[in-house]
Amino acid sequence: MKGTLYGVGVGPGDPSLLTLKAIACIQAAAVVAVPDSGSEQAALKIVQEYIGGKEILYCPMPMTRDEAVKQAAHEAGADRIASQLDQGRDVAFVTLGDPSIYSTYIYLHRIMLARGYDAQLIPGIPSFCAAAAELNMPLCEKEQPLHILPGGTAEGWEDLPGTRVLMKIGKRFEQTAEKLKAHGLYERASLVENCGMESERLFRSLSELSGTPGYFSIIIVKDGEDA
Repeated sequence: MKGTLYGVGVGPGDPSLLTLKAIACIQAAAVVAVPDSGSEQAALKIVQEYIGGKEILYCPMPMTRDEAVKQAAHEAGADRIASQLDQGRDVAFVTLGDPSIYSTYIYLHRIMLARGYDAQLIPGIPSFCAAAAELNMPLCEKEQPLHILPGGTAEGWEDLPGTRVLMKIGKRFEQTAEKLKAHGLYERASLVENCGMESERLFRSLSELSGTPGYFSIIIVKDGEDA
């Protein structure tokens, strides 16, 4: 009998935000898989206490826009996981935040399903929910809409009503800051860098920020009086 692949969301960075289901899944799996990239290996650190002597399987996840390179890497990672599943071993692939929200894991998930393997998602606390909690503010109330956007590539978000959350904004911060200033939103935009990690920084207004924030930075922009 073949094993099952689990895409396990481990939350934004604070190990105390791991769900009970995530912990149980990691402890029950024979193998723990992790993206083979510096930024994403933070997920491994979060779950370290629950791994014990389990085998760690590193899967290539290149940070590139070259679709051919990405596809080849994902297929190679899928091959590594398949070799474990074929032996009847369950694999827990740990990923930051929630696996259904802008997660690199989901590429592997699709490939494994297409190959006929059993693959399941274990939800985690999304970074933007944890960021709002750290800022001690609601994301949305009553009928307010909430927009979750890829910060580096989204267009037209400046004119959306309600609350706008811009994910992983670090690499495009300067361009985003210019848009915020042009639309009079800069002062009331909040930023959380490395939410839940030891290096976490909070800025209730971007006017408090000096320098350029890191890759794992989230900007939350609220409407008028709700800001």
